[in-house]
Amino acid sequence: MVNRRFLWGAIVFLLLGCTYGGGNMKVNVFNPAAPLYDEGTDAYNSGDYSRAITAFSDIVSYYPNNGLADEATFMLAQSHEKTGDYLDALRYYKLFVSRYPNHKWAPLANKKIQALSKKIEEGQNGGSGSGQGK
Repeated sequence: MVNRRFLWGAIVFLLLGCTYGGGNMKVNVFNPAAPLYDEGTDAYNSGDYSRAITAFSDIVSYYPNNGLADEATFMLAQSHEKTGDYLDALRYYKLFVSRYPNHKWAPLANKKIQALSKKIEEGQNGGSGSGQGK
C-alpha cells in the first residue's frame, strides 16, 4: 500500500501548481504552451532568435487564446526585430496591439510600430521576412 503521507504530499504539490523545469520557470505544467514559452524565452535570452521565433510562433498559431499568447506575440515581434526582419516584426507588433490593446506593453509596441514603419519606408529591412501571413 502506498504511504498515505507521501500520497497526500504529492496531491498538495500538484494542487499548488508545480512549475515546468525550464530555464525561467515562470509557467505552470498544466499550461500546454508552457514548454514552448520557456523554450522561446531561453532561446531569446541566449541570442538564438531563430529558435525563439519558432517557439513563439507555435504559441501564437496553436494556442492563440492561451494566457501566454500575449507575451509570446510581443516576444515574436521582438525576435523578428532582433534579426532585422522589420516587416514581420511590424506585423506581429500590430497583431499584439490589436489583440491586447490594454496590455502593459501596448504603449511600447505602438512606439515600435512607428519606428519600424519609418525604417521600412526608408528601405531598411535586413531580414528575409515576407511581411505576409504565414
